[in-house]
This record gives sequence, C-alpha cells and structure tokens, in this order.
Amino acid sequence: MNLNASPNAYEAVAERKAKRFWVSLVVGLLSLQLVIGYVAVRLALGDPTVAIVPDYHQAALNWDKQQAALTAADRLGLVTDLEVSKVADSQGVRAILFSIKDDDGHSVSDLQVTATVYRHARAGQPQTVPLTDVGDGKFMATTSMAEAGLWQVDLEVQGAAEPIRVSREFSL
Repeated sequence: MNLNASPNAYEAVAERKAKRFWVSLVVGLLSLQLVIGYVAVRLALGDPTVAIVPDYHQAALNWDKQQAALTAADRLGLVTDLEVSKVADSQGVRAILFSIKDDDGHSVSDLQVTATVYRHARAGQPQTVPLTDVGDGKFMATTSMAEAGLWQVDLEVQGAAEPIRVSREFSL
C-alpha cells in the first residue's frame, strides 16, 4: 500500500471496481436471458410430445364428412366392435380385432379396413396398418403398442354403402 497515494486515487480505484461490477452484472443477466431463451426454443422444437393429432387440420376443414363417417355405422344399421389385446409379445406387438355385423347379427364382409394407431403422448408418430379379413365379419391386424399410456385407434372402413369411421381411445 502506498502511503503517499491521494484520496482521489482511492476513489478512482473504487470507481473502476464499481464499473466492472455493474457492467459485468448487466452483461451476465443479458447472457442468462439468451441462454434461457435458447433452452426454451430447444425444448419447444425438440420435444416429440408437442404434436397435434394426425390430419387434424384436414378433419376440421371436412368436419361434415368426418361426422357423417363417424355416424355412418349407426345410420346403416351396423354394429361395430373394436378390441385391442391386453397382452403384448416381447416386442410390444398387440392384436387389433374389429368386427362388424348388421342389425340381424349377420356378418358384413368384402370391406377394406385400415387402422391408424397412435399414443396421445406421441400423436405425431401414427402407425397405419391394414386389417385382414379373417371371416365372419372380423378383421385383424397387429401393430406395435409397447408403451403405456392413452392410445387411440381410428378405423377407416371402405366398401360399405358409404365410408365408415370408428374411433376408440383406450389405456394400456
């Protein structure tokens, strides 16, 4: 320490320290804001759980057709049933069984049935599988459903008097 130093020299040193502190604080807070913004953007864009239901926009535009397809089975006097196997194999593959009969209990055949299967937490990753006619108005397919959660199966049935759509939610 220099005993001959003037009080102005001490004030100059204190002022420099204060400038460094406040400039560093402002730059540090701005940098922190940039890092938080970067992390928020990465999370928003990189998270696969943030996805909308497949064809949501097109379904909204064609709402009347979608509603007509969803109620077509009732209007045509058809009884539909959709079952998803509670048991999966070692790779998470489960069976989907769809049956369709008329009001008299007679099976309906010669239909083309396609299933779109997705887990609500990963709606952006749907699986589309055709169902095979196994006779007696029953159609079957297998698809991977390994993860637990809320799942949705949307069936599109072609070959009837008008297009039929069956939609079911279930938990695994």
